[in-house]
Amino acid sequence: MIPELGQLCLVLALLVSLLQAGVPLLNRFNLPHGLLHLTKATASATFLLICGAFAALIFSYIISDFTVLNVVLNSHSTKPLLYKIVGAWGNHEGSMLLWMWVLATCGFLVAILPAADKELRATTLAVLGLISAGLLAFILFTSNPFLRVYPPPPDGEDLNPILQDIGLAFHPPTLYVGYVGFGVVFAYAIAGMLRGRIDSVWAKAVHPWILLPWMFLTLGIAAGSWWAYRELGWGGWWFWDPVENVSLLPWLVGTALLHSNMVLEKRNQLGRWVALLSIFAFTLSLIGTFIVRSGLLTSVHSFAADPMRGMFILGYIFVTCGAALLVYGFTDIKASKPVALLSRSGFILINNLLLVVAAAIILLAILYPLALELLKLPSISVGPNYFNSTFLPITAALPILAALAPLMAWDQTTPQQLRDLLSKLFPSLGVALLVVLALFKPEGVLLAIGIGMAAWLAFGSWLYLRRIRAAQVKLLSLAGLRHSAAALSHTGLAIFILGMALAATLKQTYEMPLDANDPMVMGDYSLRLVAAERSTQENYISRRATFEVSRAGHTITTLTPELRYFSVRAMQTAEAALYSTPLRDVYIVLGESTYANKKEDSVLGVRMYVTTGQQLIWIGFLMTAAGGGLALLVALRRIGEK
Repeated sequence: MIPELGQLCLVLALLVSLLQAGVPLLNRFNLPHGLLHLTKATASATFLLICGAFAALIFSYIISDFTVLNVVLNSHSTKPLLYKIVGAWGNHEGSMLLWMWVLATCGFLVAILPAADKELRATTLAVLGLISAGLLAFILFTSNPFLRVYPPPPDGEDLNPILQDIGLAFHPPTLYVGYVGFGVVFAYAIAGMLRGRIDSVWAKAVHPWILLPWMFLTLGIAAGSWWAYRELGWGGWWFWDPVENVSLLPWLVGTALLHSNMVLEKRNQLGRWVALLSIFAFTLSLIGTFIVRSGLLTSVHSFAADPMRGMFILGYIFVTCGAALLVYGFTDIKASKPVALLSRSGFILINNLLLVVAAAIILLAILYPLALELLKLPSISVGPNYFNSTFLPITAALPILAALAPLMAWDQTTPQQLRDLLSKLFPSLGVALLVVLALFKPEGVLLAIGIGMAAWLAFGSWLYLRRIRAAQVKLLSLAGLRHSAAALSHTGLAIFILGMALAATLKQTYEMPLDANDPMVMGDYSLRLVAAERSTQENYISRRATFEVSRAGHTITTLTPELRYFSVRAMQTAEAALYSTPLRDVYIVLGESTYANKKEDSVLGVRMYVTTGQQLIWIGFLMTAAGGGLALLVALRRIGEK
């Protein structure tokens, strides 16, 4: 009965979404003005119906209702309760319902929050209704999570063991808020163009809806890399996997959009550029959805789906993006005064162009091998060497410009003023390089470049805050908090760059058999096997080793990596063990075993990594997202103001 109620909620939500899309059109026939307010009611109704459908799916997982095909394919009666709940979105159908729930929640918030231009809001909700209707049709006709199976099997096939991790509880939801949130920006852009209002007032209204997805997408990418670092057992945090890369595409374009929208709000410049970025940010989110769910790519992050689903999403992308570009092409957005190259606006625009080029580099790396495969031509694989030679040189200029732009005047900065700024920033670069040479004496230049860029950006953020205080702007006022948010995000980016440079250049690796008698020694760390044991847990068999970790002859911790064999899926996973300090990580993982053949005396291998700066990567991610969150709070305080 519960699955049928969930199915009914989806059908009703589709009908209500179509009504939501049609209300502003009906209003053009001079129907009562109160009809505009019906869009708020329909958006609220869609939200409640999707909540009901999502709750029905989660409940089916909790009670292990094996009459529901989705539960059969992705759950098991012995699975812990937490993974039963989060497993509801650890599959294609459930994740699409989560996608729809996030979109409905965003639509509900648009409806209930204050708005300076209520007609603009009504048109935005109508566009969101069309977007929702398309996604609901996709769910109902190709990805229905409530399909029944008779007779029900005695048990389920379990969730992919790699996904049975706490990261599944927050990685997909945060990532989806980022993807779907740009759908609100997209709807605002279409509504603004239809009403001829891509201006500073529009920019102020849409600003919170740019900050929200950007902040959550930052957190989602961080959660994904943290999950990969902990769960996949390879000692790294980014692999340039195609499905990892698709999350970067809307983030890069969204970062460009965020900064361009500031220029539009402050100076009423870059209106056409902002509208175009709004379209592309959401389009790239949809492209990521297509790539993950089309079955074209094989990845631990992807949902291998049948081609019909991929073709539906591809058609949806063409219709959505094509219609948006058609509106864009026929909209007369008011021209603004030209952007001076030596100005804050000019440097932001240059940064924008670099971000878009970086996104294009990643998109090419994803699509080119797929195009070769579809054309039956010799296939190629695009690996780290491609990104190191193309993506990194382009993005290396970003922190340099990001440090300078906030210190420049909006209209025009003279060459002498620019030289003065550079004279203040260059000493920070020199000090950073001297510190690198004194402490690390690197053989290569990557570490020196990374630390230099981090110091440049961090010092630029500090100079920016000093200038704000010198202008007697109170840091706890709304204006002060907004400036502090920018400085916090840029400082977080500097810390991330520092951590990335350290982790990439100072990582050490050691491998040996588990049954070796001698301890593993790496630098001033040593690893000694204390015990090895096998146990049977609730839904897997565990083989665990206990190691004593010492440094400079003193025991600092005990680590217990393990291998888990999940008999239902006949899969084995490696659970890494970590000892983390603010600067270094000791990371231990066991090699593959032969549980499938029940050989208890099989010899295991052990890999030990010592990584430097790994925690700085997570700290930098969190600080950058926190800056976005602080700016979002300020923007919400200003929402509804004219």
